[in-house]
Amino acid sequence: MSKKKNDINPFELFTYRGPKYFCDREDELKALIQAFENRRNIVLGAQRRIGKTSLIQHFQYHLERDHNATCVYVDMLNTRSDLGFINNFATAVINTLEEKEGRVSKFVQMFKNFRPEASFDPISGAPTFSLNIENKQELKFSFDAIMNLLLERKENIQISIDEFQQIENYEEPSMIDATIRSYFPKAKNLHFLFSGSEEHLLSTLFSNPKKPLFSSTEWMNLYNIGYDPYFKFIKENFENNGKRISDFSIHRILKWTNQVTFYTHYICNLLYLASDKEVTEELVNRTMQNCLKQFESSYYYYQKILSNNQYALLKSIAKEGDAKYLTSKTFLNKYNFSASSVKQSLDVLLEKQMVREKIDKNGKTYNVYDVFLARWLATRK
Repeated sequence: MSKKKNDINPFELFTYRGPKYFCDREDELKALIQAFENRRNIVLGAQRRIGKTSLIQHFQYHLERDHNATCVYVDMLNTRSDLGFINNFATAVINTLEEKEGRVSKFVQMFKNFRPEASFDPISGAPTFSLNIENKQELKFSFDAIMNLLLERKENIQISIDEFQQIENYEEPSMIDATIRSYFPKAKNLHFLFSGSEEHLLSTLFSNPKKPLFSSTEWMNLYNIGYDPYFKFIKENFENNGKRISDFSIHRILKWTNQVTFYTHYICNLLYLASDKEVTEELVNRTMQNCLKQFESSYYYYQKILSNNQYALLKSIAKEGDAKYLTSKTFLNKYNFSASSVKQSLDVLLEKQMVREKIDKNGKTYNVYDVFLARWLATRK
């Protein structure tokens, strides 16, 4: 195998590695930067695996480089209560400031009442800082302490809270949205971006008049990367590293993955690794089949956890691609369903986030959330 011009696989799956490895999103980036410059807080809604987190990191990269801003990113997906939220939030803020200033001992002393712990990342060796907030009485005090720390700073600060809709899943009603909202009038150096992949829950937090954050932010939906820019990105990243790939192969990849970022990058990542000087049609076919085999064991598991009707509906939606009018006579007769069984099964599949519902001026469209699962199901009898 010939030596690659670039030892780094350009189709990154999980980590943001800079603009060179980031595809398009120019309009979205421009809109986010304008919102930051004009102090308009943003809600970013997107389906899973479409590149939401990478866009946030891309946005923050440009703010740090071009606007001298301090950027905080915090993921709330694993939190189960307000205590977990504040712990994650405080830890993210302190780690960001510590990385910027290198004064971890200062922060340990500042937050000594919350039992701070300083440690070192086992991989990077960088110091990390975390608080251990244990009861509700400490919630407000700790949040106020963190916010005052940020408000006292001279630079502009961008705070991105990913999977913010998780507070709607807490066992006890959350006060987080009300607490954050109370700081909007005085947070003149702070910009907030709230994002999430459960769009119905996210919408409830910002569109329901009874919610504290109602009508307080600007909404942005994130869609698939366009065909043309994605085509160009794939072409250039193969050819610039000494690998030929045909236009037809790129077209097949984009259609097979529906241009959903994770799945597109996953296929391209495998093809880049497996190819020497040329990506052949045979290699594309083999890689697609091998990809489905890698996930096949989990796909069989779905057949066990779903009822026969639920699994049959999931498979039918996969075969349709974009399924409409699920209770129409055409659909019911084609797949041998009753209207009542479709309604009951669809509710379960939507709740389990195995099927996604899209609503536009033309009505409702349903598709299987996991693109690879959809391709695998479409081949089942």
